[in-house]
Amino acid sequence: MRHCDVIVTYCWNRVGYNILRCLTNHGLSVIVGDTSDRNICSMSKFATANFTYPDPFTEEENFISCLIERIYEYKPKVLIPTHDESLVIAKHRNRFPKELIIPIADYKLLQSLSDKYQATLMAYKAEVPTPKLYSDLKNCTYPLIIKTKIGNSAKGVYIAKTESQAQIILDKYNPEEILIEEFIPGYDICVDCIRYPGFFHATVYKALLTKTNGGGTTTQRVIVDIPLLTEFAKQLLDSVDYHGVCGIDFRYNEKTNEYAFIEVNARYTGGLATPIAAGFDIPYIHYCLATQGKYDTEINIKYGTKTKWILGDIITLVSSIVSLSLTWQKLRQILSFKGYDAFDDFRQDDKKAIIGEMSYYINKLLKNKKLNP
Repeated sequence: MRHCDVIVTYCWNRVGYNILRCLTNHGLSVIVGDTSDRNICSMSKFATANFTYPDPFTEEENFISCLIERIYEYKPKVLIPTHDESLVIAKHRNRFPKELIIPIADYKLLQSLSDKYQATLMAYKAEVPTPKLYSDLKNCTYPLIIKTKIGNSAKGVYIAKTESQAQIILDKYNPEEILIEEFIPGYDICVDCIRYPGFFHATVYKALLTKTNGGGTTTQRVIVDIPLLTEFAKQLLDSVDYHGVCGIDFRYNEKTNEYAFIEVNARYTGGLATPIAAGFDIPYIHYCLATQGKYDTEINIKYGTKTKWILGDIITLVSSIVSLSLTWQKLRQILSFKGYDAFDDFRQDDKKAIIGEMSYYINKLLKNKKLNP
């Protein structure tokens, strides 16, 4: 029987991998779990062990029961959910052993923040700049954004250039599921944060390349120094007394020099590799705050740090070719491997991990016929 310091869930992707690498770099033993038995973390030599569980979103009860069994088997000090399974775990928190530390916010707050409409209202109340919201298509300015209130990785996000396009999109959904808001030109910027009683720290990264046109999942990023966005993030998290890790997405309009709130990801973000490479060891700091209630080591951020998600760039290339949107500039950017401080999904000392990642994506592509699992 293998005991460990931490169990990390939802480990099929690069986020789980960067959490795994960060924690093991600090001497912690980590066991990884996921619905799949072949992925980037399960094939990493740095995982103490790995296990599978039922789908948390379609088999909630079986997922929780299985996870509790593994908790008793491996006896971790901390359980770290990394994605939307956080909601399921938070909902059933009282069923887990009392001594187990689960460093996430409470269920009601996670639920509210995952709703993009509710999160936008919270941001507005906290005096964070937000895009204009529309109740219907009357008096709208085009283009505009239509998106589902619940969703991630740019799924369910549409840009409507005309009223007829907008109406076609709206007809696909229940009105209560949809958010209509002002379109903000420019590019995405994310603030990765940790907030605990007496502690707050954040870094900002700019999207250099995204997997889909118009924003969404980033494949290349760079750390930038924008104190104003850090302050906006703190205002929002302070206003709801959020405890844990969090990513807050903004849109920046270069022409007007204005920022606008997009959404809250009350979890680890897809760009986690970038702040870690810059000197902000988010997973380890998260662990220390959860277990010791403090983190006293000075955090020195290296601005200009760039990272690249290799498989994400490959997916972007294929998608751009299929959609006939590939430009020479994007092609050069995708094919370049110079000037990056780290890669999200590849390390020289752990080459099998990226094979696991590719295996997972190929399996999902064959099963679902989609490049975005």
